[in-house]
Amino acid sequence: MYVFNRSGRLTGANEREAMPWAVAIGEKVAQVTGLQVSLYSRVFSAEVGTLVWATTAPDLATLEAAFDKLMPDDGYQEMAQTGLKYMDPSSFHDRLEQVVHPADLDTDRQHEYVSLVRSTINGGQLARGVAAGVEIAQLFEQITGIPAVFMVQETGNFGEVSWAVTYADIRELQRSGEATNADPRFVGLLDSLAGVYTDTPGASTQVIMRRVA
Repeated sequence: MYVFNRSGRLTGANEREAMPWAVAIGEKVAQVTGLQVSLYSRVFSAEVGTLVWATTAPDLATLEAAFDKLMPDDGYQEMAQTGLKYMDPSSFHDRLEQVVHPADLDTDRQHEYVSLVRSTINGGQLARGVAAGVEIAQLFEQITGIPAVFMVQETGNFGEVSWAVTYADIRELQRSGEATNADPRFVGLLDSLAGVYTDTPGASTQVIMRRVA
């Protein structure tokens, strides 16, 4: 399973018009490609005004076919041009990630929030970093009862990995954070992985996103 997302930052102009446009272009992509597209907005996090359109696909051939349908579509291209009134073109960024865990990703899980942690495996630690990434996700679910998704980056920084968790609401997000921070097993596991993932200040990030559509 693969996760593809495109992010961009609002310019701050005409935000009342920008959000309906952002929802509509996601719906257009879904209509043309047949893929399910979700729209998120960053909250409580850096880079305020960042929007993220995300979708999943079982393989790269499915993504290729989707882009082949989308690029020549006049309706989509017109909407994309309109979006330049609302978005900073230099801020657009695509990500392609492969899901390592779980084996069967529940793409229909209802949620309002997503937390996303990104880090990079240090050189010489790739095998351990991937195995530990799965272990972290499994322990998180054991403590909270909420499934965590562990992914490896297919484009961008080599060795970059991420953990994504979806939450039904803000209360569930708060409870899970408090539970893992207070659990010595989870804290101990993270401490035991010193040297596996980068310890460069600012290189590992955590963001929260709220689902818009």
